[in-house]
Amino acid sequence: MQVLKDEIRQGIVRAAKELFLQKGFEATSVNMIARRAGVSKSNLYNYFSSKENIYYYLTESAYTAIEGVLDNLFSHKPDDNIDAEEYAALASRELGRLLTQYREEIILIVDCSLGTRYKDAKEEFISRVQEHIIMELTEFKILDANDDYFFAHYVATSMVEGLLEIIRHNKSDSWIRNNIQLFVNYHVSSHCYFLTHA
Repeated sequence: MQVLKDEIRQGIVRAAKELFLQKGFEATSVNMIARRAGVSKSNLYNYFSSKENIYYYLTESAYTAIEGVLDNLFSHKPDDNIDAEEYAALASRELGRLLTQYREEIILIVDCSLGTRYKDAKEEFISRVQEHIIMELTEFKILDANDDYFFAHYVATSMVEGLLEIIRHNKSDSWIRNNIQLFVNYHVSSHCYFLTHA
């Protein structure tokens, strides 16, 4: 009996994920999820209290993982003297694991979240990257308090959007990891060049 309940729950989750990815959170109804899962609406409510509950069931672990990766990558300060190759390897490994393990869930968070508490998540991620760029450029005395930080904004936006483009165009996990490695190596080498020649 427990196996059947688990199968029903997983069927609901699978149906909801497919619909959220196709239509977005806001345009997906509980009726649509129940119909796709092959259960009655009342039976769906035995497993999840709302479509919000299903959405967060699908996305909370991914959101927490994103925050953890950003915390880890940004815990290094310019005066830590971390080797660029070592940092590129760390970033490639962390981002590769994150974006292959949670590919669809990240897409749900950044592209399908209108109507949820994650509706501004992409802008929040961009802001975190931007703050880190500003901190580094200030530390290296490339920017000061009177400078316009728009440069940091568009670099951060291109970095976040670049990673999202990789997972949106997914061909395989190895393809994602390879493109992330190319992406990270490009950005780290450009970053090092910029810091030494600005």
